[in-house]
Amino acid sequence: MITSFFPGRVRLRAPIFKESDLVEKARAILSKSDAVKNIETNPVTGSVLIEYNPAKVPMEKLLPMQDFFASLAKEAQHFDGKAESRQKISEMLSALEGIF
Repeated sequence: MITSFFPGRVRLRAPIFKESDLVEKARAILSKSDAVKNIETNPVTGSVLIEYNPAKVPMEKLLPMQDFFASLAKEAQHFDGKAESRQKISEMLSALEGIF
């Protein structure tokens, strides 16, 4: 799920990020934050790059996200593209609101 991370930049990669509706939901949530500078997506590779202002998102706020990303990764392994699976991932992505 997290393929690279350092303050100001995090790259995520998973097959669920090939699903445009789920990626757009995450993008819409994250774009509301003034801390987020840029979001790049690649639907072919299932990659999402989030660039943010680390002064506005301190490490203390990001560390608890490890559990969130572990849960998301576990759910992503069982993602089958069906409505129930999409709904579960969509609900999980809603948890991003307020993080950045």
